[in-house]
Amino acid sequence: MEENTWQLQNAKAHFSHLVKLAEKGEPITITRSGSEVAVLISVKSYDQLTTKKTSLLDCFLSAPYQDLDLDFSRSKELPRDIDL
Repeated sequence: MEENTWQLQNAKAHFSHLVKLAEKGEPITITRSGSEVAVLISVKSYDQLTTKKTSLLDCFLSAPYQDLDLDFSRSKELPRDIDL
């Protein structure tokens, strides 16, 4: 079993220690009856996983050269034929 994998009963008894490890960036896997059931991670890691990503369009629209006339419309042309 990996060092950062803990059985639930042991994780409860060492929760403060596990929180310190998570704060340092080490994810802690919690198991119950041999199955992985949860992962303890730092707030920083959680924020990275859950922060809404900026779309490419939003990135273009927030670009410093907004006076450029960029065309974001999609082509209505059909794809070309390919011989397979």
